[in-house]
Amino acid sequence: MATVQEAVEVEVFGQRFRLCSEKSEEEVHQIAAYVDYHFQQVAEQARTGLLRVAIMAALTIADEYHTATGYLDVPPAE
Repeated sequence: MATVQEAVEVEVFGQRFRLCSEKSEEEVHQIAAYVDYHFQQVAEQARTGLLRVAIMAALTIADEYHTATGYLDVPPAE
């Protein structure tokens, strides 16, 4: 059974977060850097509000995941 490590501080789009994860500190930083990269890319292209940047970045990441795996696990609507 994996254990949750101590909190790791990361920064995404100028915001600091303390995250606990079963992943290594390096992996947590890599994931945060990946998300930050997408936020920065969307913000440069869209010049829009934070919520819209977040949604557009999330859609881009979901599209990349779907392209890489051919799968998206979408829970049924309630």
